[in-house]
Amino acid sequence: MLILAAGCSGGSATSKTAVTGAKSRPATTAAANPSAAANPFPDDPQILARATTPTQRRSLDVLSRDVAAMRAANADAPSHTLKGTAATRRTTSRFIDDLAASTIDDLSKNRLIDHAAAAVATTCDQCFQQLESIRPIPAIAH
Repeated sequence: MLILAAGCSGGSATSKTAVTGAKSRPATTAAANPSAAANPFPDDPQILARATTPTQRRSLDVLSRDVAAMRAANADAPSHTLKGTAATRRTTSRFIDDLAASTIDDLSKNRLIDHAAAAVATTCDQCFQQLESIRPIPAIAH
């Protein structure tokens, strides 16, 4: 028979550090480290982790602004239609052009397309289909 006893979590930070042997590290923030870039896709940290060059990080900033513009254009659009609005089509086209011009890896491009498709899927069938058609799936598979 194995009995486990849980300790009280009311101890101080120094006693916990002494018990676990772990060293405490200060939190890294943009204020503490100005060279640390803010993640334009905070719910998807792997996209930023795979962007290893300044050019790729700039591309992520541009693409995040494109996705935000797509969401804004979608907010004013009527309910589900085949073609959406002119603003939805224009922002989708800008995203596609900026994605094609970027040097971001294929896996990140695929994930960025997920974000863009989610922004327009509820109002523009053709925008959604355009985004689905540019997925780099064969390149990712090999």
